[in-house]
Amino acid sequence: MGYVRVKGVIGSADGSKVKEVDFLVDTGAFYTVIGPGLAEDLGIKPMTTIRLKLADGREVTASLSLAYMRFLDRDGVFPVVIMESPEPLLGVVTLEGLGLRVDPTTGRLEYSRPYGLAIFMGQVGN
Repeated sequence: MGYVRVKGVIGSADGSKVKEVDFLVDTGAFYTVIGPGLAEDLGIKPMTTIRLKLADGREVTASLSLAYMRFLDRDGVFPVVIMESPEPLLGVVTLEGLGLRVDPTTGRLEYSRPYGLAIFMGQVGN
């Protein structure tokens, strides 16, 4: 399929400062990743640190925070990793949270389900 890049909006968790950014969609990445400079520009401050295993097998410590994100006509607040990266990466937590997926034939984002909270309506317990 090659590389898929999409435009999206990212900003502070309260949405007070936002910016349109080009993201590389990385369906192998759990979290969305942004660089420290972009995080600082948008007022996205680290909340905690986590250990991550990168695609090349290295283990690193990185900052984790929350950011407002909008793709297509869907938006929400999602976890983001703040670390050096050649470009912002859009990970599956954000995609799944927004009910979006990549169409492998077109290389574009599309809807994977109706938008809104998915709730299991079954019986709890035995």
